[in-house]
Amino acid sequence: MAPETPIPRYYQIVHSLEQRLHNNLYVPGERFLSEKELELSFGVSRITARRALGELERKGLVTRHRGKGTYVGTSPQAAQFPKFTGSLDQLFRIGKSAVVKEAYVEQVVASPKVKAALQLTESDLSVTRVERVLLLNGKPYAYHHNFYPEWIGRHIQKQDVLAYPLLELLERKFHAPVIIEVQQFIEAAVADTDIAGRLEVSFGSPLLYVERTLLTEKKRAVGFVQAYYRGDGYRLSVTLVRKDGDSSKGWRLPS
Repeated sequence: MAPETPIPRYYQIVHSLEQRLHNNLYVPGERFLSEKELELSFGVSRITARRALGELERKGLVTRHRGKGTYVGTSPQAAQFPKFTGSLDQLFRIGKSAVVKEAYVEQVVASPKVKAALQLTESDLSVTRVERVLLLNGKPYAYHHNFYPEWIGRHIQKQDVLAYPLLELLERKFHAPVIIEVQQFIEAAVADTDIAGRLEVSFGSPLLYVERTLLTEKKRAVGFVQAYYRGDGYRLSVTLVRKDGDSSKGWRLPS
């Protein structure tokens, strides 16, 4: 347990037990840990242990029978998503097959971060925000906030967002300048109450947070994206090679 973290103790227990279940450390159908055993193992209260077991039951990983105990579910499996491997092109390709579950379009005043990303002037701070929840295989996998300057955003309608990938919408339907560069920033995050509800994960679940700035050939910013991806849908894959094939030299990305 990590008492200094803001992540609730019950969820730390859930995360630990989920990993054990998905690694097949328990046989489906066998008796699982009791509330008392969780109390002793993790040094928590009975209420916390009960809540952790309740969350595992909600996810279908265990079943609980009054007077008999808790048993491992017959098919404890993690949510299945295509695994992103760090390629921006792959993210865009997978995005084309995503289904938009929720979509909102509104005009807002740009925050300092959005203002800087879109290179806005003091006299032009109104932007269009497009908010979306995306599904893959029927499960939420991403929650996006897309921001566009007013000269682009005023054309975007909710029905368009539901029907087209946003990049395709900008370049083909609205004839925006061709995007030739994407600057991307990635870091780890945890789900707050709002994002947890939208992505159908527990509060405090690990997420991948991504910021993207979309640029034209003349380095003009035409879009800024803040995206949250479920942590179980991303895996970074990188290949490194020796410089000039020499074992005495360092490593580099292949050309």
